[in-house]
Amino acid sequence: MSREPVRILAPLGFANRLTRRQLIFGAAGAAGATLLISACGDDSSDPATSDATGATGAPIKASGTVNLYTWGEYHDPDLIAEASDTIGVDMAVQFYAKLDKSKLPNWGNIDPVYLGREWDPANEWAVPRDWGSTGFLYDSSVIQRDLVTWNDYFDAAANEASGQTSALDTSDNILGPYFWANGISWNTEKQEDLDAAEAFLVNEFAPHIKAFDSYPSTKIAEGAYSLSAAWNGDARQAYIRIADAGGDPEPWKWVLGAPMTEIWMDHYAIPGDAKNPDGAYAWINWMLEKPIAFRDLSYIGYNMTVAGTRELAEAAKLERLDMIYFTEEQLAGMEGGIVNAAQNRKVEIYNKVKAAAGG
Repeated sequence: MSREPVRILAPLGFANRLTRRQLIFGAAGAAGATLLISACGDDSSDPATSDATGATGAPIKASGTVNLYTWGEYHDPDLIAEASDTIGVDMAVQFYAKLDKSKLPNWGNIDPVYLGREWDPANEWAVPRDWGSTGFLYDSSVIQRDLVTWNDYFDAAANEASGQTSALDTSDNILGPYFWANGISWNTEKQEDLDAAEAFLVNEFAPHIKAFDSYPSTKIAEGAYSLSAAWNGDARQAYIRIADAGGDPEPWKWVLGAPMTEIWMDHYAIPGDAKNPDGAYAWINWMLEKPIAFRDLSYIGYNMTVAGTRELAEAAKLERLDMIYFTEEQLAGMEGGIVNAAQNRKVEIYNKVKAAAGG
Protein backbone atom coordinates (compact mmCIF):
# COMPACT_ATOMS: atom_id res chain seq x y z
CA MET A 1 0.00 0.00 0.00
CA SER A 2 1.21 3.49 -0.84
CA ARG A 3 2.69 5.52 2.01
CA GLU A 4 1.58 8.79 0.43
CA PRO A 5 -0.34 10.76 3.05
CA VAL A 6 -4.07 11.24 2.74
CA ARG A 7 -4.54 14.95 2.15
CA ILE A 8 -7.28 17.27 3.32
CA LEU A 9 -8.82 19.68 0.82
CA ALA A 10 -9.73 22.60 3.04
CA PRO A 11 -8.79 26.25 3.72
CA LEU A 12 -5.65 26.81 5.78
CA GLY A 13 -7.77 28.18 8.61
CA PHE A 14 -9.30 24.74 9.07
CA ALA A 15 -6.02 23.38 10.41
CA ASN A 16 -6.68 24.76 13.88
CA ARG A 17 -10.40 24.11 13.86
CA LEU A 18 -11.15 20.77 12.24
CA THR A 19 -14.74 20.05 13.12
CA ARG A 20 -17.46 17.61 12.20
CA ARG A 21 -18.64 19.86 9.35
CA GLN A 22 -15.13 20.30 7.96
CA LEU A 23 -14.07 16.66 7.87
CA ILE A 24 -11.88 15.11 5.19
CA PHE A 25 -12.92 13.44 1.96
CA GLY A 26 -15.79 15.84 1.42
CA ALA A 27 -19.33 15.66 2.76
CA ALA A 28 -22.45 13.82 1.70
CA GLY A 29 -24.84 14.83 4.45
CA ALA A 30 -28.57 15.05 4.60
CA ALA A 31 -28.96 18.77 4.86
CA GLY A 32 -27.06 20.13 1.91
CA ALA A 33 -24.57 19.82 -0.90
CA THR A 34 -20.91 20.58 -0.38
CA LEU A 35 -18.75 21.61 -3.33
CA LEU A 36 -15.03 21.50 -2.66
CA ILE A 37 -12.98 23.91 -4.78
CA SER A 38 -9.25 24.51 -4.87
CA ALA A 39 -7.23 26.72 -7.20
CA CYS A 40 -3.84 25.91 -8.67
CA GLY A 41 -2.07 28.89 -10.24
CA ASP A 42 0.71 28.85 -12.80
CA ASP A 43 3.99 30.75 -13.02
CA SER A 44 2.64 33.07 -15.70
CA SER A 45 -0.34 34.31 -13.73
CA ASP A 46 -0.21 37.97 -12.78
CA PRO A 47 -2.94 39.19 -10.40
CA ALA A 48 -2.13 42.76 -11.36
CA THR A 49 -3.26 42.16 -14.93
CA SER A 50 -6.45 40.31 -14.07
CA ASP A 51 -9.77 41.95 -14.87
CA ALA A 52 -11.28 41.38 -11.44
CA THR A 53 -13.78 44.21 -11.36
CA GLY A 54 -16.48 42.84 -13.62
CA ALA A 55 -17.73 46.44 -13.72
CA THR A 56 -18.73 46.27 -17.37
CA GLY A 57 -20.65 43.05 -16.93
CA ALA A 58 -17.91 41.11 -18.74
CA PRO A 59 -16.73 37.84 -17.15
CA ILE A 60 -13.93 38.22 -14.62
CA LYS A 61 -10.65 36.94 -16.08
CA ALA A 62 -8.19 34.69 -14.29
CA SER A 63 -5.70 31.93 -15.04
CA GLY A 64 -4.44 28.57 -13.82
CA THR A 65 -6.46 25.47 -12.91
CA VAL A 66 -9.47 25.20 -10.62
CA ASN A 67 -10.25 21.78 -9.12
CA LEU A 68 -13.96 21.24 -8.54
CA TYR A 69 -15.14 18.26 -6.49
CA THR A 70 -18.84 17.67 -7.12
CA TRP A 71 -21.56 15.15 -7.89
CA GLY A 72 -22.14 13.68 -11.34
CA GLU A 73 -24.42 15.70 -13.64
CA TYR A 74 -24.39 18.63 -11.21
CA HIS A 75 -22.74 21.09 -13.63
CA ASP A 76 -23.39 21.68 -17.32
CA PRO A 77 -20.39 20.10 -19.14
CA ASP A 78 -20.61 22.78 -21.84
CA LEU A 79 -19.96 25.48 -19.24
CA ILE A 80 -16.97 23.52 -17.93
CA ALA A 81 -15.57 23.31 -21.47
CA GLU A 82 -16.15 27.01 -22.16
CA ALA A 83 -14.36 28.18 -19.01
CA SER A 84 -10.90 28.15 -20.57
CA ASP A 85 -11.84 30.40 -23.51
CA THR A 86 -14.22 32.65 -21.60
CA ILE A 87 -12.50 33.32 -18.28
CA GLY A 88 -9.04 31.81 -18.87
CA VAL A 89 -9.40 29.08 -16.26
CA ASP A 90 -8.92 25.38 -16.91
CA MET A 91 -11.50 23.41 -14.94
CA ALA A 92 -10.48 20.02 -13.55
CA VAL A 93 -13.75 18.39 -12.48
CA GLN A 94 -13.62 15.37 -10.20
CA PHE A 95 -16.47 13.31 -8.85
CA TYR A 96 -16.88 11.22 -5.74
CA ALA A 97 -15.94 7.56 -6.33
CA LYS A 98 -18.36 4.70 -5.87
CA LEU A 99 -17.23 2.72 -2.83
CA ASP A 100 -15.35 -0.54 -3.20
CA LYS A 101 -16.64 -2.24 -0.06
CA SER A 102 -14.14 -5.10 -0.48
CA LYS A 103 -11.62 -2.57 0.82
CA LEU A 104 -13.77 -1.84 3.88
CA PRO A 105 -13.84 -5.13 5.82
CA ASN A 106 -15.14 -3.21 8.85
CA TRP A 107 -18.25 -2.11 6.95
CA GLY A 108 -20.17 -4.73 8.91
CA ASN A 109 -19.48 -2.80 12.11
CA ILE A 110 -21.91 -0.07 11.03
CA ASP A 111 -25.27 -0.30 12.76
CA PRO A 112 -27.82 -1.10 10.01
CA VAL A 113 -30.11 1.64 11.31
CA TYR A 114 -27.77 4.19 9.73
CA LEU A 115 -27.69 2.56 6.30
CA GLY A 116 -30.05 2.93 3.34
CA ARG A 117 -30.81 6.60 3.96
CA GLU A 118 -32.56 8.66 1.31
CA TRP A 119 -29.40 10.49 0.21
CA ASP A 120 -27.57 7.19 -0.52
CA PRO A 121 -30.16 4.40 -0.49
CA ALA A 122 -27.81 1.70 -1.77
CA ASN A 123 -24.83 2.92 0.29
CA GLU A 124 -22.71 3.22 -2.83
CA TRP A 125 -21.10 6.61 -2.35
CA ALA A 126 -20.44 7.47 1.27
CA VAL A 127 -19.62 5.90 4.62
CA PRO A 128 -21.75 7.23 7.51
CA ARG A 129 -19.54 8.41 10.35
CA ASP A 130 -21.52 10.25 13.03
CA TRP A 131 -24.77 12.11 13.56
CA GLY A 132 -26.44 14.57 15.85
CA SER A 133 -29.00 17.30 16.29
CA THR A 134 -29.54 20.92 17.29
CA GLY A 135 -30.79 22.75 20.34
CA PHE A 136 -29.59 25.54 22.62
CA LEU A 137 -27.78 26.30 25.84
CA TYR A 138 -28.76 29.00 28.32
CA ASP A 139 -27.30 30.42 31.50
CA SER A 140 -29.94 29.87 34.18
CA SER A 141 -28.30 32.45 36.42
CA VAL A 142 -29.30 35.04 33.81
CA ILE A 143 -32.47 33.46 32.42
CA GLN A 144 -34.20 32.32 35.58
CA ARG A 145 -37.03 30.32 34.05
CA ASP A 146 -37.29 27.01 32.29
CA LEU A 147 -36.79 27.10 28.53
CA VAL A 148 -38.02 24.02 26.67
CA THR A 149 -38.96 25.02 23.10
CA TRP A 150 -37.72 27.09 20.18
CA ASN A 151 -40.41 29.64 21.05
CA ASP A 152 -38.78 29.92 24.47
CA TYR A 153 -35.41 30.45 22.77
CA PHE A 154 -36.73 33.35 20.70
CA ASP A 155 -38.55 34.86 23.68
CA ALA A 156 -35.46 34.74 25.89
CA ALA A 157 -33.37 36.23 23.07
CA ALA A 158 -35.73 39.19 22.94
CA ASN A 159 -35.71 39.63 26.71
CA GLU A 160 -33.18 38.39 29.27
CA ALA A 161 -30.56 37.45 26.67
CA SER A 162 -30.99 40.40 24.32
CA GLY A 163 -27.58 41.30 22.96
CA GLN A 164 -26.12 38.16 24.52
CA THR A 165 -27.53 35.59 22.10
CA SER A 166 -25.66 33.61 19.46
CA ALA A 167 -27.19 31.87 16.46
CA LEU A 168 -25.75 29.13 14.29
CA ASP A 169 -24.06 30.55 11.22
CA THR A 170 -25.90 28.66 8.46
CA SER A 171 -29.02 29.59 6.53
CA ASP A 172 -30.88 26.39 7.42
CA ASN A 173 -30.08 26.74 11.10
CA ILE A 174 -31.26 30.33 11.14
CA LEU A 175 -34.60 29.53 9.51
CA GLY A 176 -35.10 26.06 10.95
CA PRO A 177 -35.86 27.13 14.55
CA TYR A 178 -38.49 29.60 13.32
CA PHE A 179 -40.24 26.94 11.24
CA TRP A 180 -40.10 24.35 14.00
CA ALA A 181 -41.40 26.82 16.57
CA ASN A 182 -44.42 27.35 14.34
CA GLY A 183 -45.10 23.73 13.45
CA ILE A 184 -43.70 24.02 9.91
CA SER A 185 -41.21 21.70 8.23
CA TRP A 186 -37.88 23.42 7.60
CA ASN A 187 -38.08 21.90 4.09
CA THR A 188 -41.07 24.07 3.22
CA GLU A 189 -41.11 25.76 -0.17
CA LYS A 190 -44.29 27.79 0.45
CA GLN A 191 -43.90 31.48 -0.29
CA GLU A 192 -46.05 32.49 2.66
CA ASP A 193 -43.88 30.44 5.06
CA LEU A 194 -40.69 32.01 3.76
CA ASP A 195 -42.19 35.51 3.86
CA ALA A 196 -43.29 35.05 7.46
CA ALA A 197 -39.89 33.68 8.45
CA GLU A 198 -38.15 36.65 6.87
CA ALA A 199 -40.39 39.18 8.60
CA PHE A 200 -39.88 37.63 12.03
CA LEU A 201 -36.20 36.83 11.80
CA VAL A 202 -35.15 40.15 10.27
CA ASN A 203 -37.38 42.48 12.27
CA GLU A 204 -37.89 40.71 15.60
CA PHE A 205 -34.99 38.31 16.11
CA ALA A 206 -31.96 39.86 14.41
CA PRO A 207 -31.75 42.99 16.64
CA HIS A 208 -31.06 40.77 19.65
CA ILE A 209 -28.28 38.65 18.11
CA LYS A 210 -24.76 39.27 19.36
CA ALA A 211 -22.97 36.85 17.04
CA PHE A 212 -23.41 34.15 14.43
CA ASP A 213 -21.31 31.35 15.86
CA SER A 214 -21.47 27.75 14.72
CA TYR A 215 -19.16 26.57 17.52
CA PRO A 216 -20.09 28.74 20.50
CA SER A 217 -18.57 26.52 23.21
CA THR A 218 -15.35 28.55 23.36
CA LYS A 219 -17.13 31.90 23.67
CA ILE A 220 -19.57 30.46 26.20
CA ALA A 221 -16.61 29.50 28.37
CA GLU A 222 -15.31 33.06 28.02
CA GLY A 223 -18.65 34.46 29.21
CA ALA A 224 -19.58 36.04 25.90
CA TYR A 225 -23.14 34.66 25.64
CA SER A 226 -26.11 33.92 27.84
CA LEU A 227 -28.03 31.99 25.20
CA SER A 228 -26.62 29.99 22.28
CA ALA A 229 -28.06 27.78 19.60
CA ALA A 230 -25.70 24.83 19.20
CA TRP A 231 -25.17 21.39 17.77
CA ASN A 232 -25.31 18.86 20.58
CA GLY A 233 -21.64 17.86 20.51
CA ASP A 234 -20.38 21.41 20.72
CA ALA A 235 -22.94 22.18 23.42
CA ARG A 236 -21.56 19.26 25.42
CA GLN A 237 -18.07 20.57 24.82
CA ALA A 238 -19.11 23.88 26.39
CA TYR A 239 -19.45 22.22 29.80
CA ILE A 240 -15.89 20.92 29.51
CA ARG A 241 -14.53 24.27 28.36
CA ILE A 242 -16.27 26.15 31.18
CA ALA A 243 -14.78 23.79 33.76
CA ASP A 244 -11.33 23.96 32.14
CA ALA A 245 -11.53 27.76 32.36
CA GLY A 246 -12.19 27.52 36.09
CA GLY A 247 -15.88 28.33 35.84
CA ASP A 248 -18.99 26.56 37.04
CA PRO A 249 -20.82 24.82 34.20
CA GLU A 250 -23.85 23.84 36.25
CA PRO A 251 -25.93 27.01 35.68
CA TRP A 252 -25.87 26.20 31.96
CA LYS A 253 -28.85 24.19 30.77
CA TRP A 254 -29.03 22.19 27.55
CA VAL A 255 -32.30 22.02 25.63
CA LEU A 256 -32.83 19.84 22.57
CA GLY A 257 -34.91 21.88 20.15
CA ALA A 258 -38.65 21.25 20.47
CA PRO A 259 -41.26 20.51 19.31
CA MET A 260 -39.12 19.71 16.24
CA THR A 261 -35.46 19.98 15.34
CA GLU A 262 -32.99 18.61 12.82
CA ILE A 263 -31.13 15.36 12.39
CA TRP A 264 -27.91 15.44 10.41
CA MET A 265 -25.36 12.79 9.52
CA ASP A 266 -21.76 13.23 8.41
CA HIS A 267 -20.01 10.90 5.98
CA TYR A 268 -16.70 10.00 4.43
CA ALA A 269 -16.53 10.07 0.63
CA ILE A 270 -13.56 9.58 -1.69
CA PRO A 271 -12.90 11.77 -4.77
CA GLY A 272 -13.05 9.83 -8.00
CA ASP A 273 -9.48 10.73 -8.96
CA ALA A 274 -7.96 10.39 -5.49
CA LYS A 275 -4.20 9.87 -5.79
CA ASN A 276 -4.10 7.60 -2.77
CA PRO A 277 -7.47 5.82 -2.56
CA ASP A 278 -5.97 2.89 -0.67
CA GLY A 279 -4.85 5.30 2.03
CA ALA A 280 -8.35 6.73 2.23
CA TYR A 281 -9.89 3.25 2.47
CA ALA A 282 -7.39 2.31 5.18
CA TRP A 283 -8.28 5.41 7.20
CA ILE A 284 -12.03 4.92 6.88
CA ASN A 285 -11.79 1.21 7.69
CA TRP A 286 -9.71 1.99 10.77
CA MET A 287 -12.26 4.54 11.94
CA LEU A 288 -14.93 1.82 11.71
CA GLU A 289 -13.19 -0.29 14.35
CA LYS A 290 -15.26 -0.15 17.52
CA PRO A 291 -12.47 0.93 19.92
CA ILE A 292 -11.35 3.63 17.50
CA ALA A 293 -14.91 4.84 16.92
CA PHE A 294 -15.37 5.03 20.68
CA ARG A 295 -12.26 7.19 21.03
CA ASP A 296 -13.63 9.40 18.26
CA LEU A 297 -16.97 9.65 20.09
CA SER A 298 -15.25 10.48 23.37
CA TYR A 299 -13.46 13.38 21.72
CA ILE A 300 -16.19 14.98 19.59
CA GLY A 301 -19.28 14.07 21.63
CA TYR A 302 -21.42 12.85 18.74
CA ASN A 303 -23.12 9.50 18.29
CA MET A 304 -21.07 7.18 16.09
CA THR A 305 -22.61 4.89 13.48
CA VAL A 306 -20.46 1.96 14.64
CA ALA A 307 -22.51 -0.56 16.60
CA GLY A 308 -21.56 -1.11 20.24
CA THR A 309 -20.00 2.26 20.97
CA ARG A 310 -22.82 3.21 23.33
CA GLU A 311 -22.05 0.24 25.55
CA LEU A 312 -18.41 1.34 25.70
CA ALA A 313 -19.47 4.90 26.54
CA GLU A 314 -21.70 3.69 29.36
CA ALA A 315 -19.01 1.39 30.71
CA ALA A 316 -16.52 4.25 30.67
CA LYS A 317 -19.06 6.45 32.47
CA LEU A 318 -18.73 9.31 30.01
CA GLU A 319 -20.47 12.40 31.32
CA ARG A 320 -23.65 13.88 29.86
CA LEU A 321 -24.58 10.90 27.72
CA ASP A 322 -28.06 12.39 27.35
CA MET A 323 -26.44 14.97 25.06
CA ILE A 324 -25.09 12.19 22.82
CA TYR A 325 -27.89 9.63 22.82
CA PHE A 326 -31.52 10.54 22.30
CA THR A 327 -34.76 8.91 23.36
CA GLU A 328 -37.30 7.51 20.91
CA GLU A 329 -39.54 10.47 21.72
CA GLN A 330 -36.76 12.91 20.88
CA LEU A 331 -35.90 11.07 17.67
CA ALA A 332 -39.53 11.28 16.59
CA GLY A 333 -39.22 15.08 16.66
CA MET A 334 -36.22 15.24 14.33
CA GLU A 335 -36.32 15.80 10.57
CA GLY A 336 -33.60 15.70 7.96
CA GLY A 337 -32.97 18.58 5.63
CA ILE A 338 -33.09 18.57 1.84
CA VAL A 339 -31.89 20.97 -0.83
CA ASN A 340 -34.94 22.20 -2.73
CA ALA A 341 -36.23 25.14 -4.75
CA ALA A 342 -36.34 27.32 -1.62
CA GLN A 343 -32.59 27.14 -0.97
CA ASN A 344 -31.66 30.41 -2.68
CA ARG A 345 -34.45 32.25 -0.90
CA LYS A 346 -33.29 30.83 2.43
CA VAL A 347 -29.79 32.13 1.77
CA GLU A 348 -31.21 35.56 0.90
CA ILE A 349 -33.14 35.65 4.17
CA TYR A 350 -30.07 34.51 6.07
CA ASN A 351 -28.06 37.36 4.58
CA LYS A 352 -30.78 39.86 5.49
CA VAL A 353 -30.80 38.58 9.07
CA LYS A 354 -27.04 39.01 9.30
CA ALA A 355 -27.27 42.51 7.88
CA ALA A 356 -30.05 43.47 10.29
CA ALA A 357 -27.98 42.15 13.20
CA GLY A 358 -24.95 44.07 12.08
CA GLY A 359 -23.14 40.78 11.42
